[in-house]
Amino acid sequence: MSRRTTTLALVCTALAISLGTGLANGPRFYRDDPIARDPETQDASGVRTLDISKLYDVAENSFFGAGEHVDKRAVNVNTIDEVPDSSWFTNRTGWTNERLAKGPDTTGPTGDLTIISGKMEGRSPGFVVRDATNTQYFIKFDPPSNPEMASGAEVITTKFLFAFGYNVPENYLTTIRPESLKIGNGARIEDDNGRKRQMEPDDLTALLARAARQADGGYRALASKAIDGKSVGPFRYYGTRPDDPNDIFPHEHRRELRGLVAFCAWLNHDNSQSTNTLDTLVANGGTSYVKHYLLDFGSSLGSGTVQAQSPRAGNEFIWDARPTLITMLTLGFYVRPWIKVEYPEIPSVGRIESTYFNPKLWKPQYPNAAFENARPEDWFWAARILSAISDDGIKTVVEAARFSDPKATAYLTDMLLARRSKVLRVGLTGTNPVVNPALSASGELTFENAGHAAAIANAAERYTIQWSVFDNASAGHKDVGSEQTVTKTTAQAPAALFASQPEYVSALVRAFHADHPAWSQPLRVYFRRSGDRWSLVGLERN
Repeated sequence: MSRRTTTLALVCTALAISLGTGLANGPRFYRDDPIARDPETQDASGVRTLDISKLYDVAENSFFGAGEHVDKRAVNVNTIDEVPDSSWFTNRTGWTNERLAKGPDTTGPTGDLTIISGKMEGRSPGFVVRDATNTQYFIKFDPPSNPEMASGAEVITTKFLFAFGYNVPENYLTTIRPESLKIGNGARIEDDNGRKRQMEPDDLTALLARAARQADGGYRALASKAIDGKSVGPFRYYGTRPDDPNDIFPHEHRRELRGLVAFCAWLNHDNSQSTNTLDTLVANGGTSYVKHYLLDFGSSLGSGTVQAQSPRAGNEFIWDARPTLITMLTLGFYVRPWIKVEYPEIPSVGRIESTYFNPKLWKPQYPNAAFENARPEDWFWAARILSAISDDGIKTVVEAARFSDPKATAYLTDMLLARRSKVLRVGLTGTNPVVNPALSASGELTFENAGHAAAIANAAERYTIQWSVFDNASAGHKDVGSEQTVTKTTAQAPAALFASQPEYVSALVRAFHADHPAWSQPLRVYFRRSGDRWSLVGLERN
């Protein structure tokens, strides 16, 4: 800011403090609360391309504690403790099995494919093509040791993350036949020495030799459709993008990024880091905005992209000081417990299990500031989304991977169901489980218990409710009547609560269960009068 702008800001702040009102305070609720979508209205066309190397990202997050690590509530939730729709996230619960299986897909590759560039270096070779409609796709193959594994993992993880609300690419299973491929004029390839040159037929032969081949001579592959908009690089899991005027919430305190840890733990997506994200600049009328994507899910479930997933994945960081030090001090006699875990021999699945898995101890490849800031209410938010997908829905998505071995489909389905139970147990028992509160015109309060509804826990032994009239201007509460105790998820507000015809009323609710002490944490709900009806306008968990 300029010196003049800074001075003006300081003067306004001082006036607000001295007056005790104004800029420092305001009504607790506004007429448009709770907002359903963040107002990202600023033009972001000036955003610059960001480049983050994998080595830099590992070092920064492993050794320098990137981001703010503090116990504070997520900053981008609305007044009812939910995440509004935005360029980061879209609420998508309540889908049919058919819609789950479709995921983000619209139309896949059509006709013969023309190669426009190739990649021989690295662990995962592939190439970029254009189909008959001139649409661009990134082609990835399964490793010969594990046919169908990486492509299956990408398809399954893509569809689940899309259902949860995230922006992801359209990833299609396709069969590549060498005779249907054409090397385009000017197609370039980068060899193992990093040199770029014209791609030749021998290069294509060498590339396909590193891919799993089917009995009929074809190659099962993943075709990842190019994302709309101009690529401006990845996003970080901390801070904000300073050249994006709509990016105002620190990423490590965004709930959808904090809660992502629960989904990644469930799916064993250990490669969840900045280098597997993408921001694109999207035109919107006369302005532009930045849209944020998660991508590259080849290292999820039991897949390690070019080989079965390492047993370390999900259990330790690449660099984890404590177990490494213990191993050194014991001269190698200390054996990490996860090394002893056994996995079934199903090549198309790789390595993933549900017995040793502990959601709260799960780790990505290296530290992630958003994941490490996740609080119980962030896990609760994610668990509720996950609990909305039925057992049949999970089975339907796994079937979309089209594994040729029925054992792979059956094992992955059962394993994901077992891992989900563990994630739900963590998320739905770690804080007050009361959800969907409603107040009728006659003053009857109804609500649900998310833990009981998901069959994770028995019903609460009792609930206590303290009613109050709420002054929206001063944020003051005036208790009405004594605390009520009920054994069911319904209660009647005292008649005295409505005697003064208040605009806002509030209820402080606690749940009690001998096995889940965290349920007794206070949850306060607010209702606003509209005629003779009451609508939920606020919910404060913890």
